[in-house]
Amino acid sequence: MRNALLLGGTGSLAGLSLALLQDGFAVFVVGRRAERFAPMLEAAEGLSARLTPMAVDYHDTARLGRWIAQVQLMHGPLDLVVAWIHGPAESVLHTVIDEVERYRQMPWALYHVMGHHALSQPEKPPMPSSLCQYRPVILGWSEEDGVRRWLTHEEICMGVYAAVKAERGGVVGQMTPDSHDSPR
Repeated sequence: MRNALLLGGTGSLAGLSLALLQDGFAVFVVGRRAERFAPMLEAAEGLSARLTPMAVDYHDTARLGRWIAQVQLMHGPLDLVVAWIHGPAESVLHTVIDEVERYRQMPWALYHVMGHHALSQPEKPPMPSSLCQYRPVILGWSEEDGVRRWLTHEEICMGVYAAVKAERGGVVGQMTPDSHDSPR
C-alpha cells in the first residue's frame, strides 16, 4: 500500500484525502483543528481505516517531525506529500523532507501548494535531495464574464489531484505572468 501525507488537508484539500483513499493510498492528514476531521472521516465511510488524522500546528516542526517519524515507523515510508502551508513554509518543508528521507530510500513526490502570490513573491524552494521530486502547484483564480473570483474548494481539490495524477506541478486555474492582481 502506498502512503500519502497531507499538510493542511482539512479545508480545500479534504476532497483530495478521499480521492487518494479511493486510489488505494493510506492517507495521513495534518490539520490544526481536530473538529475539522469529523466530516472527512464520515465521508470516507468504508475507507476510514486507512485515514489517519493528526491535530497539530505544522509550524510546530518538532512535533510535526515526531509524528511523521511515528507514521513511517508504524506504516512504512511515505510515497507522496501534499503540503499547503499558510505562512512561511521553508522550515516546515525542510522538516518534512528530512523526516521522509530518514525512512525512504527511493524517489518520492512533494507537491507544494501555494497561492497566486508565489509568482510575485516567490519563496525559496527547499533544496531536496535527489530522491525528492519537488513539484510546486500554484493556485490561480477563475474568470467568468470578465470578473475574477477565487477558486472554489472543489476546483482547488480537483486541480491539485490532477497534478498528482499527472505527476507534475503547475498552475490550477488561471494566471497571467504579468498580472498579480487578486480577484475582487
